[in-house]
Amino acid sequence: MAAPTTFLVRQLVFALLAVAGALHPVAHGQTRDAAVRSKPCAWLTAEIVKKVSVANHKSGALPPPTELPLPTGIACEWGDVVLQIDPVPPAQLDKLRLKDPKNWETISGVGDAAYFHNVKDAMGGLYVRVGARTFGLLITIPIGTTAAAFKPNFIMVANEIVPKLR
Repeated sequence: MAAPTTFLVRQLVFALLAVAGALHPVAHGQTRDAAVRSKPCAWLTAEIVKKVSVANHKSGALPPPTELPLPTGIACEWGDVVLQIDPVPPAQLDKLRLKDPKNWETISGVGDAAYFHNVKDAMGGLYVRVGARTFGLLITIPIGTTAAAFKPNFIMVANEIVPKLR
C-alpha cells in the first residue's frame, strides 16, 4: 500500500515542479540548455543511491537509472532517488518555499541556498540553488522513520552534486 502512495506523491511533486518551471520559460531558457547538457544519471553513483534508496534495502538490487525530460530541465530517477537538474529558476524556488513555510525548512551549508520540503513523511525534497542553477533531490522516506530523521541522507547526496554545478 505504501508503494502506490509514494508513487502518487512523487508524481504530484513532479507535476508541481513542472508547472512552476513552465511558468518561467524565458527566465530559465539558458539553464534549460545547460540542464540538457548535464547528465544527472552520471552524477549519481550506485554507491550513493544504495545508501539512501528504500527499495534497495528491500530487494538488494537497484533498477537501472532513467533520465526524464522536464519542461525546464532534466531528471534522473534511480530507485527511490530522483535528481532534477534545473527544475525551477532560483527566484521561483524561493516563491514555492514561501507558499507553504510550515513544510519547508532552510538548510545551511548546502550550495548557495537550500530548502528541505517534507511531504507527509512519505517523501522529502531538498531543493538547492548553486549560482544561477538549481537542483532538486527527491527521496522516498523509509516507513517507520520521519523526513527530519532521514534529512542527513539528503544533505549527503546534495553535497555530492553541488560541485558538479559549480
